[in-house]
Amino acid sequence: MINSKYTELAAKLFCVGAVIFFVWLIFEYAVGIVIPFAISFCVGVPIYFLSEKIYKKLHLPRKLCAFVLVLLLLAALGFFLFWAVNRLFLELEKLVSWAQENGNGIKNTVDSIIGYAEGLSAKIPFVDQIESIRGLENFRENIDSAISRVIDNLISALSSAIPAIAMGVIRYTPKAVITVIVTLLACFYFALDYGRLRDGLMSWLSPAGRERAQRVGAVTGNAVKRYIRAYLLIMLLTFTEVFVGLIVLGKQYAFLMAVIVAVVDILPVFGAGAVLIPWAVGALILKDFRTGFGLLILFGIMTIIRQIAEPKIVGESLGIHPLITLFAMFAGLSLFGIPGMLLGPAVVLIVKEVIGKNDTAKI
Repeated sequence: MINSKYTELAAKLFCVGAVIFFVWLIFEYAVGIVIPFAISFCVGVPIYFLSEKIYKKLHLPRKLCAFVLVLLLLAALGFFLFWAVNRLFLELEKLVSWAQENGNGIKNTVDSIIGYAEGLSAKIPFVDQIESIRGLENFRENIDSAISRVIDNLISALSSAIPAIAMGVIRYTPKAVITVIVTLLACFYFALDYGRLRDGLMSWLSPAGRERAQRVGAVTGNAVKRYIRAYLLIMLLTFTEVFVGLIVLGKQYAFLMAVIVAVVDILPVFGAGAVLIPWAVGALILKDFRTGFGLLILFGIMTIIRQIAEPKIVGESLGIHPLITLFAMFAGLSLFGIPGMLLGPAVVLIVKEVIGKNDTAKI
């Protein structure tokens, strides 16, 4: 009895080690090769099963259904991506133009904020004590000049961002075209012949190996599906809230800012408040009360909705404690950069599913 328990534990640990090693191998050597096929798998396999259902209900040719569904989905995705990228570039270009035209206005705004802070510093004793220290006589002036330099550098960086991005797009266009073609072809193959491909791969294994592969594949697929679903829903919820809120406030760059806030919101520690609260405070200092209070109200509404929706989305989808998620994201960031940070929790979720005896177990 004890030996069987140790054998089962050793098998689970081996599976966990194999998953971690496989992920490391992909990130280290094959991430650029795997991504097109991973995307085509995520798009093609659901279409395969959907075409199976249509075939059984309507008795239409299954491959014809799969082909038409792939074309419709790719057309919709292509239209959306074209619109989104075009909107982002337009708003970024407007933002750069505004920054170039209002450089002095930005500095005056910063001076106003500094003046407001100096008025407050008169009531804070330690600021005057800092300036009385030898070598720190020009404490405020140094801060002012440092902020001015930061603003100049930021405007310069924004001005050079669009040409640099455009050159990068031109440079990588041939490879991007080939990658898109490969992804599209793989997507069609998955949608048309996933069943035959799966059965062919399984035929290489022994009956026992086939059973283990099916079990591990089911666990891994379920974990990855839950992870992607949870974070896509959170990002979509955040983006929609910010975009609608900024449109109501009559703000330019609503789409761009909504994308930025949605991306920042999924990062550990930061959250949407890392963007919205400083923005609101700056607006209030500048006496733009409509924007300031509007952003604070927007953040409050987002917090309430998040408290209601996030436990249901993340808790039911992942079942991982936030501390474990934070550790997984930081470890992934340290080892593999941004992609590792995003996929770190997915690896933990797969490990949890492999080790856990049931789907309701929580870490």
